[in-house]
Amino acid sequence: MGCGPSVSLAVLFPLTYVGFLHIADHDGTDRNDPHSIRKRSIAAVVNNVLSVAITYFVLWQRNDPSPFRSMGFRSEGTLAAIIWPATLIGVLYTGQWVLLYLDGQLRSMFSMSEWKASFQQYTWVRDVIVGPVTEEITFRCCCVSLLKNCVSPTVAIFVSPLPFACSHLHHIGDDRRRGFTQSQAIAKRVFQLAYTYLFGVYATYLFLNSGHAFAPIVTHAVCNCLGLPLFNEIG
Repeated sequence: MGCGPSVSLAVLFPLTYVGFLHIADHDGTDRNDPHSIRKRSIAAVVNNVLSVAITYFVLWQRNDPSPFRSMGFRSEGTLAAIIWPATLIGVLYTGQWVLLYLDGQLRSMFSMSEWKASFQQYTWVRDVIVGPVTEEITFRCCCVSLLKNCVSPTVAIFVSPLPFACSHLHHIGDDRRRGFTQSQAIAKRVFQLAYTYLFGVYATYLFLNSGHAFAPIVTHAVCNCLGLPLFNEIG
């Protein structure tokens, strides 16, 4: 099997990921509504199952001896794939950690009661667990796995994150329903496109170098949990 189907699927999977979200929540409910979060989460998981199955078949057709391993689903190296990416991305937030400590909020972030409360919040579960897991499985484990034998690592790192970044533009409709003007919604999501592209480049680099799904997933979860670094406050 040539590279044509692989490249086509690497373009198609991001479209189906967003498409499944809209099909599941076609009535235009606020994306932060618990009912909407449940429906979109189920749609993302279903899309993952289909994408992984198709990717497995394509890799198997290429005589890949271990398609799941190629997609980063393996047990060996799990601890390193969790600790090192989390440590590296944590360095970016050094200033933020110091601010949280000075404000007396750092201890509460690691308290068991705070974690229990977070797991009861639908938006937190979506942003820190469901979103990172399902997005990284689609955009890194499936798309990059399909592309990495067809293009150079440099192309994979810098080109494959484009669909990932552009996939966030569909939130413009959500923003409009929440009262943002069209120009405000576009500006907000174009800015998001820029920083999600940069994150996608880093996540793809981590995935290719670690060969493990946990590396980009953990990094994604940390970034979603802490948000953008507060450079203005640090300065």
